[in-house]
Amino acid sequence: MFDSIPQRYVLLNKILTFGQDDRWRDKLLQNIQTKSGNKILDICTGTGDLALKLAKKFPNVEIYAMDFSPNMLHEAEKRAYKKGIKGIIFIEDDCTDMDFEDNFFDSITISFGFRNLSYSKENLSKALAEIYRVLKCGGNFAILETSQPKNIFIRKVFHIYVKRIVPILGKLISGKGKPYAYLGGSIAKFFDREELEAILISKGFQREKIIPFMFGGILLCMFKKPANGA
Repeated sequence: MFDSIPQRYVLLNKILTFGQDDRWRDKLLQNIQTKSGNKILDICTGTGDLALKLAKKFPNVEIYAMDFSPNMLHEAEKRAYKKGIKGIIFIEDDCTDMDFEDNFFDSITISFGFRNLSYSKENLSKALAEIYRVLKCGGNFAILETSQPKNIFIRKVFHIYVKRIVPILGKLISGKGKPYAYLGGSIAKFFDREELEAILISKGFQREKIIPFMFGGILLCMFKKPANGA
C-alpha cells in the first residue's frame, strides 16, 4: 500500500499536519543523547524525514534508515542525494526480524510508523522484542506518534478530521484513496497515552518522558532500555 504513494507523501504530511511535523521531529532530536561514533536506527523511515534530520544534526554518528517498503526507501535515498546528505545506510527490512547483533544500536527512533507495527498484538510484540534486543543497555527509544486527545470534544473533532478529511485530501493530492483511508482509521483506533506507556513498560522499557502536542493528539515518547537490561 505504501509503495503506491511515496512521491506525494512528504507534501501530504506537511498539509495534513499544518506544517507542524518538522517541529515535532526537531523536538525529538533535542531529546536524543548521542556522541561521536554512536549508531542510530530509524525504523519505518518512510521517505526519510527523520533520518535526514538525524544525519544532518549528528554528522559523526552512523545513521541506519530501515523500511519494509522499497518504493518509500528509494524515495528517501533520492531525497538524501538531492539534499547532499551522505552516510545514511538505507536498509529494506522487516523490524520484526532484524539482521543485527544484540545491543547494536545506541538509539532507535520511529516517527509516525508505530501504528503500522500494531495492526496485531503478535506483530507489535515481535517488533518491540526485536527493538529491545538490538538496542544497547541504557539506549534511547524515541517514538513520535499520534494518540488520543483526553478532552472528549477535541477527540471527536480530531476523529472527524482524520477519518473524513484526511482520506479526501489524500486522494485529491496523491490520487490514492486507500492508503489515507487506512491512515485515518488507524489514527482513530490507536492507543491513548496510558495504553501506549503500559505496553512499552510491559516489554521492559523504562519511561523517561512523554511530551504532548496538539492537545495530546501527537505524543513524543522517550523510553530507554534499562542499563542492566538483558
